Amino acid sequence: MPSEPCRACPCLPPSRSHVPPPVLAAGVGRERERGTRMNYSFFGWPFLAATLGLSAFAATPALADTATLPPEILVTSGSEPLPTKEVASSYTIITAQEIEAHQYRTLPQALASVPGVTVIQSGGTGSVASIFMRGTNSNQTLVLLNGQRIGDPSDPRGAFNAANLTLDNVERIEIVRGPQSALYGSQAMGGVINIITKQGKSSPTTTARIEASTLGTLNTSLTSAGNVEDTNYFLSLSRQATDGNDVTPAHLRFGAGEEKDASENMAFSGQLDRAFNEYLSGSFFVQYNDNRMELDEGGYNSSFNPVFEDLANRSRAQQAFVTGSLAGRFADGKWRPKFTLAYSHYATNTVDYPDRLLDVYSENINTRGERVNAALDNAIDLSATNTLTFGADYSHESFSSNGLQDFDGYLITPASSASTNAYGLSLSDHQTWGENWFATASLRYDMPSNFKKKMTWSIAPGYYIPSTDTRFTASYATSFKVPSLYQRFGYSISQSPPFPASIYTGNPNLKAEESRGWELGLEQGLVPDMLRTGVTYFDNRIENAVSIVYDLAGNSTAQNTPAFNTHGVEAFIEATPLPSLTTRLNYTLTVLDADTFSTTLTRRPRHTANWTTEWKLDEVTTLGSDIKWVDPYLDITRDTFVYTKPGSYLVVNLSASRIIAKGIELTARVNNLLDRQYEPANGFQAPGIEALAGIAVTF
Repeated sequence: MPSEPCRACPCLPPSRSHVPPPVLAAGVGRERERGTRMNYSFFGWPFLAATLGLSAFAATPALADTATLPPEILVTSGSEPLPTKEVASSYTIITAQEIEAHQYRTLPQALASVPGVTVIQSGGTGSVASIFMRGTNSNQTLVLLNGQRIGDPSDPRGAFNAANLTLDNVERIEIVRGPQSALYGSQAMGGVINIITKQGKSSPTTTARIEASTLGTLNTSLTSAGNVEDTNYFLSLSRQATDGNDVTPAHLRFGAGEEKDASENMAFSGQLDRAFNEYLSGSFFVQYNDNRMELDEGGYNSSFNPVFEDLANRSRAQQAFVTGSLAGRFADGKWRPKFTLAYSHYATNTVDYPDRLLDVYSENINTRGERVNAALDNAIDLSATNTLTFGADYSHESFSSNGLQDFDGYLITPASSASTNAYGLSLSDHQTWGENWFATASLRYDMPSNFKKKMTWSIAPGYYIPSTDTRFTASYATSFKVPSLYQRFGYSISQSPPFPASIYTGNPNLKAEESRGWELGLEQGLVPDMLRTGVTYFDNRIENAVSIVYDLAGNSTAQNTPAFNTHGVEAFIEATPLPSLTTRLNYTLTVLDADTFSTTLTRRPRHTANWTTEWKLDEVTTLGSDIKWVDPYLDITRDTFVYTKPGSYLVVNLSASRIIAKGIELTARVNNLLDRQYEPANGFQAPGIEALAGIAVTF
């Protein structure tokens, strides 16, 4: 199986190729030149407004008031939230309080300290960010927004790009590790990430925030939340913009000089929740993201010399999400049905014009992706200790790509469009026996159109000893992923005159990627409410992973490849020496094994460790720290396309905040305190030291 990075090549749509729905809550172990800033316009709003008008009857499921959920409840444990003490799968919960204490502004920042999770970002803020969970491929992690599947269907590999989601409206992030297809269907092979947004409550409040940095960053946000009669509301508007850094490191500029690669992200979200009566409630959620960034695509100039700076390469990605649900409580609350309808739209445009460094031809690539999800779920309390959930769901996905790209002298013309439907049936049972035993068993039957039907299952038991505060957990599960639409039906032509053209053709006969995985965990309290530790061993086998293969004429297609295994250990120790001070040390060992020597897995470090601390010094002052160490890992060089293994790196981030008056808070943060120079993805350097300062006013 080829390596994970997806480089620019004649077989892939250029807008993606040059760089590499609720979920279980988390639990066990818990390009541009300076001076030309881009302008912003909301031309995507007419489409969004039309979508809202068509979807106004729907709402997000009101199974739980996530505005007030304590950390001891996991939403992503299925169609019903569960107490974390009754969850046997490995999970992590990142709360709004932790996001605020560490001043995380983007999803990659928040996920950086999660055990078993590696986030590789190809540059600074706004750059493509890939998520690897427990050593699986980046397209084998399922990401949900309020429980609804997100991710652009036009992505060639079906991977989720974590770069475009900001956190101003996020209440909590739940990460559940290990195969989860028995609960969520296709793609949940490495695990599931569920991003849960904020709900309004109590009296109306409004918060305005502004933040600036030494790298030319300016972050602004405005949020408003509250309650009007029986309706809760939450509104958020934010903008993150930065001059950034040059993502191309000095050793690849070849005398071209430095040019910073800027990015800008605008986001709006809104949520309404209403109780119609004691039996029926509903909610409605909408979010719109508009991300603009400058790229260093790289290639060869008219003299066939390698150039990696790109002065005129721009990309714009727009995303719209609309979700609505109706939830009921009948038979004294013992029967809880819900209906959910969700729609998402993705539009990406990448342009590049000839400049003094690079490109002979102009390029303009457009991709579109759409997804519709509908689900009817039921939860029934068979007894005080046994809850049965079952449901049916439907999804529709479509994508298209067109345009022209100039890459390394190749003229690439993607011309693809396809759509697919899928149906699913699910059944899950959660049972407790006394205060010791608990278990969840799940079964799911997926029926993708024009594809083999799949049955997946999981079992996750656990045992708790209150007298010693000891938890034993275990799980075994099967999982799968349907190949992406592009892998099955994509088409593009590449030609470098006067040489013959090469053609990429999708493979409709691909098999589903499959996995089976198990884990054993132990969590032990050492000092009541002050010190605890835990360790989990995991093992996954992945079969039929899809990759691109070439023939002697340079033509390419997608093909299933040999199996590989991932296994390892996740360990933690957490201390709360003071009620106001919490510190946690995580360590992850990930070992990769392949059936053939041709299978090389990249961008997955063997060892990672991170240390996070939150300290509330007094009623008005909070300190936070994030320290992350990453072991050397295999990658592919950006310039020569050979395997390399760069050195390890250590990143230290510090944050502080202080309330100086009622409703006025000052914030400060230093990213990369040690000013380390490192390349998370080879040939794409991360920003150096950055100091940020801001103020937030609440009224």
